[in-house]
Amino acid sequence: MSKHGGRLRKLRLTGSGLPGGTQVELDGVDVASSLTGLTLKIGLDDRPQAVLDVLLWEMDTELDDVQVVVPPKTRDLLVSLGWTPPEGDGAS
Repeated sequence: MSKHGGRLRKLRLTGSGLPGGTQVELDGVDVASSLTGLTLKIGLDDRPQAVLDVLLWEMDTELDDVQVVVPPKTRDLLVSLGWTPPEGDGAS
């Protein structure tokens, strides 16, 4: 288990280096289309850490009624990482 409480994952990066030519596999599933970026942190005394920047479509700026729309592929990625969507979010 990681220090953040999640289970360890297998991350694999492959591709041509050209735009659209990179695969980011998380536990064998290509999640590249759900990402806007990825940062690897590697230290001598720590486990490697991957920070995934996920794609969001829309966020209203009204602070008392914020709405976040998550694309389906991003939602699936977050659920596979252990996220539980809020009840009544309208998605199935």
